[in-house]
Amino acid sequence: MPRTPRSRRLLAAAGVAIVLIAVFVLGALVGGPVRATIQPSSVSLPDQVADAVADRYEGRVNRAALEQAGAKAIAAQVGDRWTTYFTPKEWAELQRATEGRYSGIGIRVRAIDDALEVREVFPGSPAEKAGLTPGDAIIAVAGIPVSRRGPVKSRAAILGEDGTAVALRVRSPRGAERTVRVTRGDVTVPLVQARMLTAPRGTKVGYIELDRFEAGAGEGVRDEARRLLDDGAKALILDLRGDPGGVLDESVAVAGAFLKPGTVVVSTSGRTSPKRELRAEGDPIPADVPVAVIVDRGSASASEIVAGALKDTGRAVIVGERTFGKSKVQVTKETSDGGAVRVTIAGYRTPKGTDIGKGGVKPDVKATDAAGTEADEALDAALARLAVQGG
Repeated sequence: MPRTPRSRRLLAAAGVAIVLIAVFVLGALVGGPVRATIQPSSVSLPDQVADAVADRYEGRVNRAALEQAGAKAIAAQVGDRWTTYFTPKEWAELQRATEGRYSGIGIRVRAIDDALEVREVFPGSPAEKAGLTPGDAIIAVAGIPVSRRGPVKSRAAILGEDGTAVALRVRSPRGAERTVRVTRGDVTVPLVQARMLTAPRGTKVGYIELDRFEAGAGEGVRDEARRLLDDGAKALILDLRGDPGGVLDESVAVAGAFLKPGTVVVSTSGRTSPKRELRAEGDPIPADVPVAVIVDRGSASASEIVAGALKDTGRAVIVGERTFGKSKVQVTKETSDGGAVRVTIAGYRTPKGTDIGKGGVKPDVKATDAAGTEADEALDAALARLAVQGG
């Protein structure tokens, strides 16, 4: 006997009921995974995975570590080495470094044959209180010779927690050796430092060293430049060696200390950031004052913006080594766990359209500060070039 439309509807309804009952029973037997595959979830995929592992894994699980690993992986997936997630500890350390703060003894050093030569001792630092002076050579840190440990690891060994002590074996410029025990403390690296130098022909040259591009960098460079000129400097040197960069606006402000207002310093563009040109503002030093900028492989980002702008506009001679090569603009957003995510939003180009990420800024005068020599070869080259220019 053929089935009527009504009987077919009843059979279909019965079939659906049987399926729902079976699913309910199966879900009750095996738990969450079946329910999760049936019910749509508003929770993000990384959270779903973290929930499943944290709730069901047979061993102990650190939920925060799972989430941080996931955050690292998400940032890395875009394939841009500058886009990254910082854990709370990493972010705190980076903030201190950006502000020029760290726990250590307060010195600048450079590697020589078998030691770390002290080039500068910060005023009021633990190193100054312990009697270290420029010219001293650190030959051992905590009993391990620099020649054996290496300069990079030896530098790291000098750092440490506030209040802890480190023993340094020190050789004076005259060759006498002594052991200096220094108690580490909170150190702040000066943002801008300046002094007067003399070029080969006896010309006074103002020397300005910028440690990083944080708030106040542009104003600090401009103020020091004017002070040096008022004191009789006929030329200026801006030292950006080892400067890793920082705030984009401050790079424009530093360049603006030397460039005519309205001059293009850098242009930026990205998928979510429309193209724009950033121009110099303010009251620059006189245009006829010769300027040299010293850079090296550690000069990056904002340092390269300044060097590239002054090079392209012909405002300064660039001395030293090819720069690092980073042409990215980034934004940073703090995360709920106390960390932060840094995202590349745009690339930048110099006034002539050069992409610094494809080779950095090339110096006009090549010079490398050689290890094991008393001289500062790059600085000497800058002074010599300014002397030739009539500075």
